[in-house]
Amino acid sequence: MSKRTIWIVLILLVAAALRLWLLADVPPGMTHDEADHGLDAWGVVQGIRPIYFSVGYGREPLFDYASALLMASWGPTYLAGRLVAVFSGLILIAATYAWSKVAFNWRVAILTAAGLAVSFWAVMTARHALRSVTMPALFTLAAWFFWRALRKRQRDETAWREFALAGLLLGATMYTYMPARIMWVIFPALLVFWALFERETARRMWQGTLALLALTGMVAAPLLYFLTTTETERRLDQLSGPLTAAAKGDLAPLWHNTLASLRLFTIEGDSLWRYNLPGRPFLTPVMGVLFYVGLVVALWYIFGRKRRQFRSAAVFALLWLIVGIAPALITGPEAGVTRAIAMQPVLYLFPALAIAEGWSLATGHWALVEQRRWVIPTVVLLLFGWLAVDTGNAYFGEWANAPEVRVQYEATRVAAMRFLNENGSGAVAVSSPRPDKFHDPSTALMTLRNDDVDLRWFNGAYSLLVPGEQRATWLFSGFAELHPALQPYFAGAPATGEVTTVRDDDFDRPLRVYSAETDRLLTTIADQFAPTEAIFGVTPNAALLGYNLLTPVVQPGGVVQFVTLWRALAPLDDVVVFTHVLGDDGIPLAQADRLDVPSAFWHSDDVFIQLHEFALPSSVVPGDYPLAVGAYQRLGPDDLPRLPITINDVPAGDLLPLTTLQVAADE
Repeated sequence: MSKRTIWIVLILLVAAALRLWLLADVPPGMTHDEADHGLDAWGVVQGIRPIYFSVGYGREPLFDYASALLMASWGPTYLAGRLVAVFSGLILIAATYAWSKVAFNWRVAILTAAGLAVSFWAVMTARHALRSVTMPALFTLAAWFFWRALRKRQRDETAWREFALAGLLLGATMYTYMPARIMWVIFPALLVFWALFERETARRMWQGTLALLALTGMVAAPLLYFLTTTETERRLDQLSGPLTAAAKGDLAPLWHNTLASLRLFTIEGDSLWRYNLPGRPFLTPVMGVLFYVGLVVALWYIFGRKRRQFRSAAVFALLWLIVGIAPALITGPEAGVTRAIAMQPVLYLFPALAIAEGWSLATGHWALVEQRRWVIPTVVLLLFGWLAVDTGNAYFGEWANAPEVRVQYEATRVAAMRFLNENGSGAVAVSSPRPDKFHDPSTALMTLRNDDVDLRWFNGAYSLLVPGEQRATWLFSGFAELHPALQPYFAGAPATGEVTTVRDDDFDRPLRVYSAETDRLLTTIADQFAPTEAIFGVTPNAALLGYNLLTPVVQPGGVVQFVTLWRALAPLDDVVVFTHVLGDDGIPLAQADRLDVPSAFWHSDDVFIQLHEFALPSSVVPGDYPLAVGAYQRLGPDDLPRLPITINDVPAGDLLPLTTLQVAADE
């Protein structure tokens, strides 16, 4: 094994250590985005094979299919996604080394790989179970094969295989992350440069480059066709606001975002705890200075008379940097850690260019350096060693232990699932601030391994769920404690302890455990409601058992508190319960639309209480007003069909009056 091979192997080993160390515990939980990636990957294992995932605002599929390969053997686990991210990060380093070596030289390649291996940004993104990390890895591989084709064509050798592989990989990037849709422009832009300034290179490369782009389009066509013929993707419209404003003549938003995002390099980084130490720029001060020097070196390669062999590579690198940062320039610096990730490998190229040129200059002109050749390598090793230590301290020390990060990564929810892995059994109702399908239940899917636990979900801030089993356990966290108006209904369930793995400095704490016989609890609850009998839904889906108007007399502008008691019969996606205070004309004067026991997870015979809390308009005239309830299914933004109501098997419309609210004059 040569010394050069040993160096890149050592760099990859250091990179692997930084990316694999404590991977199961850092990040300290998982975000909903990571959990949803896991949910989709598990769906692939179970036979769901979409070309584009619609969860959230829409996502490209390659990362989830790669995660599914691991889940097929391991089952649903968040470690599958994190390992795919680690592998992608290591592939990125190896590919960056390979491209930099063929585009520049070995010294630049090894320095670039070292910077990428130990940088905070690259370590951070390679430990998240997010699809964004796969894009630069595939793009850099495409660039490597393209440059191999260039070198072959310069020797008048056939390079169609390299062009084809570059095209396949570039097309595959379209299935990774949205910014890939603009990265392909770098190749025709380079071809234009050659046509203007290096016509011989253009003559050798134009056919292969066009073939590469054609193959890219063919590979990407199924996905692009799907996106243009459906309304699945919503993220693009959300992020294109500054461009839309600019097209209408208002350049202020785009200009503001551009100036703010240029600070990401060395001045002020992403403000989100989820992806960064807020404000930490991509580069440390020393690497930042080297980056700017490297930009000057690249321009010297392009416009100077020496180092002409690096001219095309410098143009390609600058194009890569500009196009890669473009998404952040458009949308602003927030979430720039992920949106600018396409430029991640080339960002560390420019400090490498500065160091390499300085190294050559010092070796050629300073006798002391010429005589003591160990001096510069030692300084370089100390630089990257310090960067590795700084990254380790910042990531594993400061960032991973910050209370805000633990909130962002749902550390309390993960702690609850780990508690249930060791102690849970039977019916368990978990109070969560986000109990809907694509949030905390996805986290549970990735972390709960105890088959004896039968989970239910609700948000105790507005509801209370009582499982239909003989005995049940409840978990309440600080962010989803039981609303004071609902506490009297839960008085018969004693607390049995707290989950001690939640830290004292966590914001979402304590995590309390309760246990009770449900029959006794339900009897206590039923005694506090005025009984009624109504069935909602065609299936049917739910039965309304009773109601309780906690504020029978309210003044104009006052807050109404009204609770309804339900029995779940059959699950149905995205049901919302609404409460209307009706005027004389039947038009609602005030209303509350919510359901905090997600209908997609309803278990037959579970009972739940829903709190309806809303304010009356201050303009309401004193008097008696009907209070009615109904339910609808949220199928789309404008598709909200109401559930039919039946009483004693007789249709009763879709709105059920229950009681009267008295609005009294101000005293």
